[in-house]
Amino acid sequence: MNNSRVAIDASFLLKLLLPEDKSNEVEEQWKKWIEDSLEVIAPTLIIFEVSSVLRNKVYRGILIEDDAREIINQLKYFDITLIYTEDLLDIAWEFSSILETPVLYDCFYIALSKFLKIPLWTADKKLYNSAKRKFPFINLI
Repeated sequence: MNNSRVAIDASFLLKLLLPEDKSNEVEEQWKKWIEDSLEVIAPTLIIFEVSSVLRNKVYRGILIEDDAREIINQLKYFDITLIYTEDLLDIAWEFSSILETPVLYDCFYIALSKFLKIPLWTADKKLYNSAKRKFPFINLI
């Protein structure tokens, strides 16, 4: 595994942006990565997933529109390297079969980590529990 980069998924980033359970742990991990000069990487998909969750929270009355817009503005300045290659689609498709999942979202994060040989960090316990045996580079915050 490459020790100079880490990958994150949307669940991890959302806990960094919103006050949720485990947000403190995520913030501590993020600060450690910054101190250690690690490059944080995610598939481009993360922007769409995170903004969709924020929009859903506004729609359901959980988050105020102005607060969501402020978070979106913050998101633009996060130091996250966004990556998409055609290889990711093929790998994610393969991993969705291995994990027997009906959607590819989580598999893109796993595919990116596998492709780049870097650890993946998630706050999604369900993803972690379903994938950790087959993909030991996944870490749960």
